[in-house]
Amino acid sequence: MSERHELDIDPDFLPRLKAIGENVVFRRGVTVMFPENLAVGNNVLFNIGVHIQASREITIGNDTHFAPYCILYGPLHVGDKCAVAAHTVFASIGHGYDQPDVPFVDLPAQSALIVLEDNVWIGANATIIAGVTIGTGSIVGAGAVVTHDVEPFSVVGGVPAALIRKRK
Repeated sequence: MSERHELDIDPDFLPRLKAIGENVVFRRGVTVMFPENLAVGNNVLFNIGVHIQASREITIGNDTHFAPYCILYGPLHVGDKCAVAAHTVFASIGHGYDQPDVPFVDLPAQSALIVLEDNVWIGANATIIAGVTIGTGSIVGAGAVVTHDVEPFSVVGGVPAALIRKRK
């Protein structure tokens, strides 16, 4: 069998994954909650300290890597050939806030799918908010907070993220 999985963590969760491709690397300190909702393609790296909260479905395409200490909440879809820098947060779930007389923690959780299309580069310390799609070939600058969809081949940055320029 040509599969290769490099693990610096307890491998007991591997059979519980929804799907796993070849050459998937989980570095030291990676945590995976609800592995039955995580599908991972080929040639994927989860670097040290990545936290995956797959209480809702998470799919990761091929040839993608996550630098140290990224946080992934489902629902999340990451395409092929994506590069995600350190400390990026995919915040696809959060508390409601439309009832000011009710404490946040007492409101029902709200979630919406985050989509990274193919060939997306996310800079360090970026936060992607629930319901956002980042188009193919786009770049999100370091420290950006992405609150709206990003068109393909765009460069965005800032808080909130805004278009800096188009790549083509």
